[in-house]
Amino acid sequence: MSHAIMRGSNNRRHEVDFGDAPIRVEVYAGDDTVEIFVEADYETHAEERRRFVLLNIPRHLFSEAVGRNAKRHRSKGR
Repeated sequence: MSHAIMRGSNNRRHEVDFGDAPIRVEVYAGDDTVEIFVEADYETHAEERRRFVLLNIPRHLFSEAVGRNAKRHRSKGR
């Protein structure tokens, strides 16, 4: 089950629960940022009614996190 959870500066928690709906994931990498877009209901709902999450993060932080993850998996022999 795919979902996203975030907590804003007002300390409120927000969730997007995609349930068992089919999702599509797109990743766009620019010079400075990486954008990750996850969308559900794309087969059955109009665009303005689809559940989605959009995450933009600095590219260097994304690269560092992916590198750390790769090292962990390599050291475990995966």
